[in-house]
Amino acid sequence: MVLEAVGAEVAALRQRLWATVSDEELVDGAEALERVMGQLSAVRVQLLTEVDQREIPRRSLSWGSTHEWFAHLAGITVGEAHRAVRHARALTSDRAVTFEALAAGAVSASQAGIVCDAVDDLPPGPMLRRQGERVLLDEAGRLNATELRKAARRLVEVVDPDRSERRAEADLDREERAAHLERFLSVVEDGAGGVRLRGRGSVEDGAILRAALIPLTKPSPAVDPDDPDRVAETDPRDHGARLWDALLDVAQHSLDTDRQPASHGTRPRVGVLIDLDDLRTGVGPAAVTDDGLALSIAAVRRLACDADVIPICLGREGHVLDVGRTHRLVTMALWLALIARDRHCAFPGCTRPPVMCHGHHVRHWADGGATALDNLVMLCGAHHRVIHHSPWEVRLSPVDGRPEFRPPPRRRADPPPATWIRHRPRRE
Repeated sequence: MVLEAVGAEVAALRQRLWATVSDEELVDGAEALERVMGQLSAVRVQLLTEVDQREIPRRSLSWGSTHEWFAHLAGITVGEAHRAVRHARALTSDRAVTFEALAAGAVSASQAGIVCDAVDDLPPGPMLRRQGERVLLDEAGRLNATELRKAARRLVEVVDPDRSERRAEADLDREERAAHLERFLSVVEDGAGGVRLRGRGSVEDGAILRAALIPLTKPSPAVDPDDPDRVAETDPRDHGARLWDALLDVAQHSLDTDRQPASHGTRPRVGVLIDLDDLRTGVGPAAVTDDGLALSIAAVRRLACDADVIPICLGREGHVLDVGRTHRLVTMALWLALIARDRHCAFPGCTRPPVMCHGHHVRHWADGGATALDNLVMLCGAHHRVIHHSPWEVRLSPVDGRPEFRPPPRRRADPPPATWIRHRPRRE
């Protein structure tokens, strides 16, 4: 393949004794290398777009999405891979001018991504967005990625200075529809013992959220911890803290009501996996919620003040030994046992949380398989379909009772692989 030949040529450069090269040649070499990096980035964009359009990771490789496959292949974060796929789609369609600049080495891959994101944030309209793209590409010729990102924040002021004065009702309606289509919300750990919320929605969505939360942000006098009978004059929380607390109050009220949709035989709740002795003593490693967040023992003890405690007996290496009676349907107790054992979708390379998963019968119920822990595997919707409709196989290990999978042969004429896996190799 051509790319393998290019790799061989690049490998030969490592043998060059760079200490003997002049300053000018080193600088020229670095500049030439960056141009080549841009060309390679353009090729990667084309390859990634074609793989995504053909849905090869999902249809042929049994991944849940293109960006999950690419994160595994490239060894990058899922967020980076998601952006790479999104940028590849844009660069090979609406942002063709930026793609040509990338292929020519005029902009870096980071700069091209900034242009894509900034133009997508502009109001809908092809002429306006083309103008914004040209402005940022001109700036990219003299700015690094950090400075270009700062310029991108002011892009709307440059390309549409009279927007606030001339916005018509039709434009506003179009923008609101676009905002609604691009709505999202994520809750991710911040790596410092907390979580960070990120989201976007329409103005109408914001109005609903404010209407629900603002009445709950009224300042409340605080009790003096040194003198419980004395009430402080002011609420020590700022507006942002009160808004956060209001959001939690609304969520807690939703969990407390009986009008919630059922989930595996019970209403939604916060599930926490923790050793009972650790819960009693308040000392031990961090606990884990059923969707993968780490909680301190102190936080779990606060939650346990008003919670059901479901005992699950575990053996060595987390093997679930007992959780109570089995039923035809996956009951709450069985579901909690699956969470305790599998933690997330058990398919190799997938980490979708339990809320997105099903209990899959290794031996189908119709074929006599029992709805018991030793016949169940937690799978997300995408990989549940893979197991049912592809040559992939799943079993519970005879050694530790945990799920393991056998992939199909790479070629139809080959025999099935002899080994069962739990993790996928980076280069399959």
